[in-house]
Amino acid sequence: MTTFSLAVLLTLTAVPLQARPRAPRPGAEELLLKALAAPATSYAAVERVQVFFSGKKPKAVKVNIFALPDGRIRREVIPTKKKAVPFVQVRDREAAEAALSRLRGLYDLSVSTGGVVVKRKTWRINLHRKTGVLRRSLWVDRASGLLMKRETYRNDGSLARRERLVKLEMPAFVAPGSVKSTPERGPWAPDGFVFTGEGGGARHYSNGLESYSISEAEGKVVVSGDLAEDDAARVRETASR
Repeated sequence: MTTFSLAVLLTLTAVPLQARPRAPRPGAEELLLKALAAPATSYAAVERVQVFFSGKKPKAVKVNIFALPDGRIRREVIPTKKKAVPFVQVRDREAAEAALSRLRGLYDLSVSTGGVVVKRKTWRINLHRKTGVLRRSLWVDRASGLLMKRETYRNDGSLARRERLVKLEMPAFVAPGSVKSTPERGPWAPDGFVFTGEGGGARHYSNGLESYSISEAEGKVVVSGDLAEDDAARVRETASR
């Protein structure tokens, strides 16, 4: 090595490498509002929904998703049984401000680094009950604001449910005629849940993996079963109308 090469090497090693500046962390409410709003462009995605049971293997279903910028979204739940007909659910997206108000009233919100989902960098929104218990985590695409992944936890901290996009085409052509929403009959139901019947003074709903019931007690709507607080609150709101 020449004297000149050695001098250059010593100079380079003496200069500290500049760390790449970190992206500024957005506010929790600002980020959540983007995730709840209609997308800026149409997209098509495949989602894997897993439900975790204590002491048992998790069960999973695949969901095809097609969304339009006007807020309409089509979900096709692919049944686990062969030759069974997919369950199709088409609905309008709730106003983002109303959904944010409900979540803000039930949870304390915070933001952390979310990692990568479907090759997209995300932020993670953590939703803690007012008692401090973590109940939900949402992974939001940093570029588009799209909700990429969601986890729901039990009160003991164990994972109850995971919904994660495994494929995403954005933008994508989505025929408006394939996303025709119809007015929902009866109370609102979370994605994938359908009415399965009545019994014992209650109406029962299921998505094939989980279930919940709606009943009345002392003039108030009671929701019991496998729902997080925000979903149960929305069910009560619509059942009371």
